[in-house]
Amino acid sequence: MKSLTGKSRPKWLAIAGQAVAIAAFVSLTISILPVLLMISLITALALIPVLRQLRKEAQRSGIDLDVPAREQMVDVTPLHRRVVKEFWSFRQRRR
Repeated sequence: MKSLTGKSRPKWLAIAGQAVAIAAFVSLTISILPVLLMISLITALALIPVLRQLRKEAQRSGIDLDVPAREQMVDVTPLHRRVVKEFWSFRQRRR
């Protein structure tokens, strides 16, 4: 395919433009990072009293937050581990 007639940008100019764009992106990212960290710190500190109040209200209503209810507990053991565990318990019962 033939290139179109007319002036085209030199290759070095395109590479220089990309390098400038990358440098600008990196510098902006680095300069924004401390601001984001400070905002997250302030948000976390503001949530501490909210969580304390939530815990007090849950205890007043009779909900125990320290121990999960039996119906809330979910066995997350992978299937292959459960099969091995059942196999060994079966072997122990047979002896």
